[in-house]
Amino acid sequence: MMNIQITGNELINKMLNDWYRDIRAQRISEAKKLKEEIDKKLYIIESDVKVSFHYYLLEFRYKVLIDGLGNLKKAFDKIDALPKPNDEYSNYYYYLFKAIHYTILTNYSEASNYFEKAEGLLEHISDEIEYAEFNYRVAILKYHLHYAYSAIEYASKARDIFVKQAGYEVNIALCENILGLSFSELKQHDKGEEYIASAINILQKNDAEMLVLRIRHNLGLLYASQNLSVLAIRHLSEVSKKMPTHYKAIFLEAREYYKLGEIEKAKELIESGLKVCEELKNDEYRYHFLILKGFCQHLEVEKIEKIILEGFSYFERKNLSEYIHEYTESLALEFHKVGNIEKAEKYFFMSYEIKKRIFEKEALK
Repeated sequence: MMNIQITGNELINKMLNDWYRDIRAQRISEAKKLKEEIDKKLYIIESDVKVSFHYYLLEFRYKVLIDGLGNLKKAFDKIDALPKPNDEYSNYYYYLFKAIHYTILTNYSEASNYFEKAEGLLEHISDEIEYAEFNYRVAILKYHLHYAYSAIEYASKARDIFVKQAGYEVNIALCENILGLSFSELKQHDKGEEYIASAINILQKNDAEMLVLRIRHNLGLLYASQNLSVLAIRHLSEVSKKMPTHYKAIFLEAREYYKLGEIEKAKELIESGLKVCEELKNDEYRYHFLILKGFCQHLEVEKIEKIILEGFSYFERKNLSEYIHEYTESLALEFHKVGNIEKAEKYFFMSYEIKKRIFEKEALK
């Protein structure tokens, strides 16, 4: 439990703790019902600064549960406008949720900082499930940073705790999802597919339709990474139809159509994806779509190079070295095709150096 202790507000205290328990266990319908009940007491909540702080923290966490891919850029504004209670519990959850927020915003360096701060306060948390939740959230960050071994370590720790408790089947599935993605990144595709299939099976048994869709995107990613484009599109198209703002699925689907030479379909998806990225203010995927658009338009390699280099400045700031490696390799191949051996060698060497740094970083984790 969140263990919010607010003197004189025992009922609200219990409701907020129960709400967090439902949110953390991914029980969406229960969390929605409890939010409706809690919101009826909002006038009491807002009369106390400390209660308000905890309520709005949980409201942010609820938004992540309901729509983790939505526009959450300003989701912490109301929390940061309130005085922050100076106790270990409040600080822990503030740091943890701030880390989750920065992970969603793809500001991974800030996310890492806040996870470190939260970890320093974990000793004050007696709830074992919270340790599992913390490890799961760190695993997500490690995966996004392409630290696959670290992601596997944290996701395994989380899963080992969740399996001991009843009622956390969805959390187990989400841990297996991260394990599947991480093994796939390590080119252990069979193991990756096994974990992701297991996650989908658990979620289907628990009627978690939206989560099934999100993880079908990951199955599409797994097939795309093996150039099984037709199979990847089968899963990705289902996701993009039912979740039209799922920019990751839209991008992957567009890229697989590009690989198949179905350029018009790819272009259509790219324009759709760019609109979503504009609405959500997502610069990371905006650059991915713009680069893919350049390839679809068969631009001269120098023009594609310019678009990619603009993306590099963003990727460097966000510590997204894996994308720089991927696109330098693409540039090397494109320059080699047109006989510009000097630039091809430059980008091949750059790609090699970046990959070496990524391995060195991973070894230190």
